[in-house]
Amino acid sequence: MRSRTRFTIRQGLMAFAAALLAPALIFAAVLLWGYSTSQREQHEQDARNAANRIIEAVDRELISIRAVAQALATSHLLREGRYEAFQKQAEETVRALSTDKASEMAIVVRAADGQQVVNTRHSWGTPLPKGANLQADAEVIASRRPVFQDLFVGAVANRLVISVGVPVPNEDRVSHILSIALDRNHFAEILRSENLPQGWIATLLDGSDYIVARSQAHDEFFGLLAPDGFRARRDDGGRWVGRDLSGDRATGAFARSGIVGWRVFVAAPTDVLQAPVRRSLWITGAIIALLIVLSFQLASRFGRPISKAVQGVASSARDLGTGKVPAPIPTGLLEIEEVSRVLADSAAELAQRERALRDSEGRLRATHENAAVGIVEVDRDGRFVSVNEARCKISGHSREELIGTRFPEYLIDGIESLDFTLFQRQVAGLQDSYTVEDEFLRKDGTPLWARVSSTAVRDASGTFLYAVRVIEDITERRRVEERQKLLIGELNHRVKNTLATVQSLAWQSMRQGLSPEAALQRFQDRLLSLSRTHDLLNETSWEGASLRDILHKEFAPHVAEGPRFTLQGPNIDLSPKAAVVLGMVLHELTTNAMKYGALSVPDGCVDVAWRGSGAGVLQLSWHERGGPVVEKPATRGFGSRLIAQAINQELAGKVDLHFDPDGFRCRISIPLDDALDRAA
Repeated sequence: MRSRTRFTIRQGLMAFAAALLAPALIFAAVLLWGYSTSQREQHEQDARNAANRIIEAVDRELISIRAVAQALATSHLLREGRYEAFQKQAEETVRALSTDKASEMAIVVRAADGQQVVNTRHSWGTPLPKGANLQADAEVIASRRPVFQDLFVGAVANRLVISVGVPVPNEDRVSHILSIALDRNHFAEILRSENLPQGWIATLLDGSDYIVARSQAHDEFFGLLAPDGFRARRDDGGRWVGRDLSGDRATGAFARSGIVGWRVFVAAPTDVLQAPVRRSLWITGAIIALLIVLSFQLASRFGRPISKAVQGVASSARDLGTGKVPAPIPTGLLEIEEVSRVLADSAAELAQRERALRDSEGRLRATHENAAVGIVEVDRDGRFVSVNEARCKISGHSREELIGTRFPEYLIDGIESLDFTLFQRQVAGLQDSYTVEDEFLRKDGTPLWARVSSTAVRDASGTFLYAVRVIEDITERRRVEERQKLLIGELNHRVKNTLATVQSLAWQSMRQGLSPEAALQRFQDRLLSLSRTHDLLNETSWEGASLRDILHKEFAPHVAEGPRFTLQGPNIDLSPKAAVVLGMVLHELTTNAMKYGALSVPDGCVDVAWRGSGAGVLQLSWHERGGPVVEKPATRGFGSRLIAQAINQELAGKVDLHFDPDGFRCRISIPLDDALDRAA
């Protein structure tokens, strides 16, 4: 197959050179990005630090002014109403504080109604108006605490000023408000003293978002309302991005005053911050362009001889295709000459491999046909395309019968089976392989279980071609598993029944009013009898037990020698349940005979006879003779109750007890299970 886009060797070398430069270009871009990011973060951090330093300086200045005002407010001259003397004291304070940044400071005292009584901007005796910011005075009076006032127009100076007002206490009331008014340039000097980098600008806003000071063009912007970008409240750690007062895009930071609701913004135009990055980009771009041009020139120069050499090798390959022996081509390139030599050697090797391939195909075909499991190929419709001999033997069909038919036709459930559902998903490309166990029909109609592993074969584009299915006959394994499951369930049931029987024996043995030793002995004897019956059942894997064997097991511990008992009856195998119950009943009868009946004297014996009727009923007779005279008991003992309860309730049978003077008799009738009871 030919690719849609074809390149010459020189073009490929140029692309290779570009590919070699690509990591360097990416690395350079990453470095520039990292440099740009670090520069931006550094600028933001510098702006944040500068904003914090400036606002701290502003806070210190405000605290200092507030302290001076509070000190003056405690003057006894104010409390005594000696305002002229206080004005002289205030003028001396202004002169003492007179510096470049506080040369126009003024101290004003107003009465509670706002009437000015002292103003150091005017000589004593000059008529003074009321204050211009009565709302701030009311706040000072109400809170009795200092209040920093935002920009307002002074009543005397008739221009924007900043002031701090403190209460003048007089006994239990505030009689006056003393304020120190600051000049418009007061805080601008603080901003300029920070010596910000070139192009950086600091702006101080009061609580009403009016510009109090600016490190550049202070007179131009003083008193103006800040634009929206400044007035917006931000909670991103002090970072600020927006347009400055000149409308330029800027990046910086802001900080809030801890004394008043003022903020300071420190920012620089984005063009100023990005200038170093742009210079780096231009330099890096020029270097990269130069490297690309140089790489392409070198690739073109070295690609010309390589192209000629490859064309010579292509000519030799065409000779090889026609059966000719290609001659080595001197090209001056070691690799090309090696390829030319190898082409000649490959002619003989190819012929040898073709022979080996034919032999391998023969072995593969033989393996396919002689495999122990069935191997088939099916098309997208599920039709058999190829089958091996093992698959034919599994179902009993011939190869001709299977080829062309669809495998779902041999399933028990047809196309609704899990196997066919998964096969459809495989054809649709939703899965490549699956393994499933399903039930099939043999040719004779008998069912069989098989384990199927299906793997899809697709072309290069992913289109389904066919599926290889491996079939293994697991019918016998499924039967073993089902039998094992049945045996486990039966074991659980029998354990529960045995535990219930033991519980009943324990309860009946302990409730007769016997001594603990006697009750324990009876309980142990009955458990031993139950154990003997279980031993018989274990010998037949709980398939059942012979009635004759049960009788021998019960008589053996008590009758060591002599013909003390006779047994007459056919060989009858009892079901496990019937064997356990009859074993308990026979134990009670034997124990009673040993203690009170025929086996309690040397000459006594017991005759046991049984037969199985055609109606599936077992008839058993127990007759004691040669023993002591029998007397009918006044009350039913535990043994009698146990025998009656076991026969009536457990085996749905009947029992008759006869206490004849010449010997005790017992007749038992129980139904037999046809599946387990076999009479000889």
